[in-house]
Amino acid sequence: MSIKNNFINNFQKFFYKNLRNIIIIVLLFTITVIIFQSYNYFAIQDLKKTSTSFFNSINTDDKTLLELNKIKDKSNIFSTLSTLKLIQENNNKKNFTVSNELYKEIIFNKKLDSLYKSSVAVHAAYTLINGSYIENSIKFFEDISIYIENISDELENYYSIKKELEYLLLVTEIDLNKSKYKNNSKVIEIYNSIYDSDKISSSVKERVKKIHEFQIYK
Repeated sequence: MSIKNNFINNFQKFFYKNLRNIIIIVLLFTITVIIFQSYNYFAIQDLKKTSTSFFNSINTDDKTLLELNKIKDKSNIFSTLSTLKLIQENNNKKNFTVSNELYKEIIFNKKLDSLYKSSVAVHAAYTLINGSYIENSIKFFEDISIYIENISDELENYYSIKKELEYLLLVTEIDLNKSKYKNNSKVIEIYNSIYDSDKISSSVKERVKKIHEFQIYK
């Protein structure tokens, strides 16, 4: 019984001696919880508001670009979705210069993982190669090269696509500069490396082969 009483007495002494520190700790914990809950509440409310604006903007043609430009500046998932939607809108209108800048906003976002970044980089490269033909301009070439570099070599499924894009960019440069394909040793070398590689998919090899034959015999 004395042992129990001693324990209680010691605990009471410890409690009263450290009462101030305990109150401070409890108070700080309570404030932290309140701040965290408040942040979550307002963040969720903002996300709900943004999501409503995002999906409304898809169905409102005349206000689409204005709404999407507002949403893309938010720091949540709808920002990226809005940027992608803006890219689609500008690609449809052949505003490739605007699309190019929007692609950069996504690809150079450090928060993105390599798979997502590679996927967007592939889309950007294909789109701007097509845009180069439409505008008959080489102004996108430097950025296209950067997009291709941002396709991860560690992603096995993207390796073939990356090599195809390297080949296509060279072919586009030859076409727009009105050079002779068969006289360009670099493009022939890339073609041979693709066709002879065990890592390149058969579908990519077939596409590259058709382009190669067309360029040789046109």
